[in-house]
Amino acid sequence: MCRFPTASKRFALLVCMVLLTVLLSGCSLGVNVDTMLTPPKLSGQQEQIYQALQDAAGSDIRLKYPTRGSYLSAFIIADIDGDTAEEAIVFYEKNNLTAPDTGLRINVLDCIDGVWASVCDRSAEGTEIEKVVISPLGDNDRMNVIVGYLTANQSEKYISVYSYTDSYLEQTLYHSYALFDVADAGSGAENPDLVLLGAAAGMEPAYAAVYSLAEDGRYFEHKYSFRDNYTDYTQLLYGTLPDGGVALYVDAATGTSNLQTEILSLEEGSLVDLLQRCGRKAEDTVRRAGLVCRDIDGDGVPEIPVQSVFLGYEDAPESEQVRLTRWLMMDNDRLFTEYSSYYSAGNGYAFLLPEAWVGHASVERDPIDSELRIVAYDGAWKDTMPVLLRIYIAYDEADRNERLAAGYSLMYTKGTASYLVKAEAGQPLSLTIGKLLPCLRFFN
Repeated sequence: MCRFPTASKRFALLVCMVLLTVLLSGCSLGVNVDTMLTPPKLSGQQEQIYQALQDAAGSDIRLKYPTRGSYLSAFIIADIDGDTAEEAIVFYEKNNLTAPDTGLRINVLDCIDGVWASVCDRSAEGTEIEKVVISPLGDNDRMNVIVGYLTANQSEKYISVYSYTDSYLEQTLYHSYALFDVADAGSGAENPDLVLLGAAAGMEPAYAAVYSLAEDGRYFEHKYSFRDNYTDYTQLLYGTLPDGGVALYVDAATGTSNLQTEILSLEEGSLVDLLQRCGRKAEDTVRRAGLVCRDIDGDGVPEIPVQSVFLGYEDAPESEQVRLTRWLMMDNDRLFTEYSSYYSAGNGYAFLLPEAWVGHASVERDPIDSELRIVAYDGAWKDTMPVLLRIYIAYDEADRNERLAAGYSLMYTKGTASYLVKAEAGQPLSLTIGKLLPCLRFFN
């Protein structure tokens, strides 16, 4: 016999359903992620640091966490003053804020005679932490605490560089940014450089800037203003130039659906536009969002993916077209197509067409068994064209074993996905699986 819940149980079920609906819809009911998530269990050292922080700032506090980068904990343990002993940096916010104590704060704690104690507390320059990097810069060996902050509405970001001496955290650089990184940008300095990409704002153009820190503590700025009014950037990569220099590959967003790439190099104290030197411009690299630069062959030089349609799809509706991806390489003041490929960013792989197949092969997708086929194309699309290579992704063991029994070879696994291929013989363009293996590239 079915039993219906009592009134109290029905009420409890109703409450659960409402909460589930709110969570699934993205509504917050006045709470935020910090209050909804259970803080991770602290280690013994972190417990001591947290107690010392509470002794200094009070117990009614909330820890704040960076959202990206190497440091994702609220407790950052590092030697930031060069005395070989480690300090602790903690970001926090007070609950039930009062006017004098509003906002995000940074506390530095030191371990003195085996006991952690707060030695410095100061306000921060934002409401959330995007990324923290601890590194020397340029020709100065001092350790810097580099923090990227987000503002309350997360529409603006600011970077602060701090130095820590005599229990004082001093801000030495403060700047707006859209993306920042710490890396060798080609300044020739002993230590990495600070690289900023800035968005266009008002009359100020979008820009790239490289900062190096001199031995005397002064910053040297090398800045380049872009011609296009970029408001966001997808990534920043570095490539090796033929002379051993460093090129900056900037994937910049144009509108909401496209990307294009700027390539810069630091030469004699100035950032130089390498595409312009090639007689090209960033607009020559326009493609849809998501197609970021990759060092697809592992030679230390990123390639730029641009797309057209595969042979035979020129007159097909756009929704049915299969895209050919050409990977552009810059070398010796020229930009040229290094590879042509089928590229599936969503599935995490690319197949680089062998030279003999370029201009003579196309792609078929089988909607029934989700197999991709590289086929010989002689200028006219036919219902049946000679298959040169089959590529299939299996997501369970039975499916994988069935394909292996049918002569497929397992090339790569990622999670539950198994990437299998089968080379077909008997055609003028046929190649052995051994010759096709180097054409496959997989991405995490």
